[in-house]
Amino acid sequence: MIPDLNILDYPLLVRLITAHFISDFIFQSDICVKDRLKKKWFSKGLYGHGIIYSAFIYIFAGCWKVFWVPLAVFLSHIMIDGNKAKCRDNLKYFFLDQIAHLFVILILWIILARVSTESFMKIFGGLFNNTFLWVYFISYIFVIWPAGVLMSKIISPWQEEIKTKEFYGLTKAGLWIGRLERVLIISFVFLGHFDAIGFLIAAKSIIRFGETRSPLAKREAEFFLIGTMLSFAIAVTTATAARYIVTRNLF
Repeated sequence: MIPDLNILDYPLLVRLITAHFISDFIFQSDICVKDRLKKKWFSKGLYGHGIIYSAFIYIFAGCWKVFWVPLAVFLSHIMIDGNKAKCRDNLKYFFLDQIAHLFVILILWIILARVSTESFMKIFGGLFNNTFLWVYFISYIFVIWPAGVLMSKIISPWQEEIKTKEFYGLTKAGLWIGRLERVLIISFVFLGHFDAIGFLIAAKSIIRFGETRSPLAKREAEFFLIGTMLSFAIAVTTATAARYIVTRNLF
């Protein structure tokens, strides 16, 4: 179990994260982002937003006598955003950018809240040794990646029958739809909302079976149904097994 560490200044951590989201998303205009992507280190928007960001962090932190905070935050922010401007503007680098910013906030919180090494290790040691947390984590990892590979192997014989040169969907859309539906399903099972799974099946079926007149469309519908049922079966089985392990306290 994770130890109760109420002595730590968690409100400070929440305020810092709040300041990050407000300043990095609400108070950063599209014009500023485009200017940074175009001019890189010579962008006025890069440094202007760095000032806004560091001001928000300083105000929300409420540590008025710690004058190095805005300067340190400003420098770290422009370094992160400046390097991000040299990369492609896609989901991968967006996540890396946010992780870097949140890591800086975590370090800042540890310093300002004077979190001892012992307390810090208790927090993350508790998370690292929490078996139930790892069971849930493995469940999500499994249904997102290995389950997709397993499904592709199982349904590959039917996939050959519906291959066509015509365009019938977005590239890898089916892959991401499958991943999202499995994540939703195991989340519903973990939360005990089994009724939501039925709604998901109904909604997906209505969308897909709107037009099945041609032979090719019928084969696609059958292929879709096989994939959907297989995806649902894997997700439900994984979530049920994980929930059983956690509720029965097997570890």
